[in-house]
Amino acid sequence: MTNFKHMEIASTVAAHPNIYVKHGFLGFSTKVYYRPTLSEVDCIRKYYTIATGNALLQFLTKFPTNPQCAENTKLKMEFDPNGNYCMEMCSSRDHLFIALQLFRYSDLAYNAITEIFIFEGREAELLCHAIRK
Repeated sequence: MTNFKHMEIASTVAAHPNIYVKHGFLGFSTKVYYRPTLSEVDCIRKYYTIATGNALLQFLTKFPTNPQCAENTKLKMEFDPNGNYCMEMCSSRDHLFIALQLFRYSDLAYNAITEIFIFEGREAELLCHAIRK
């Protein structure tokens, strides 16, 4: 898992009203919780191939307007430690909260190509199951 403090989306996720961030002794550890269910939030950063990144981009552009598309979508998630695409994701362990953003490598850095998506409830469950397969 990725350290929450080192994620690009950390400030937006921490500012969400249903998120509670608990800092450990001397600030060495950070735990993130989804308030309504007190479920711990996992912070993940994964790198993907070009084909997977393009499929993720298309899926994420249509998901906010039609969340039911996740039930029929089968994403083939090919991981690559040196991939052209990077996705940062914070999702609660009960799958009722998810925040994510997709980045593409260009100009010697990973630059955001989507906005930060934050979903709760049924939409979050659908998205978690589509992406975490």
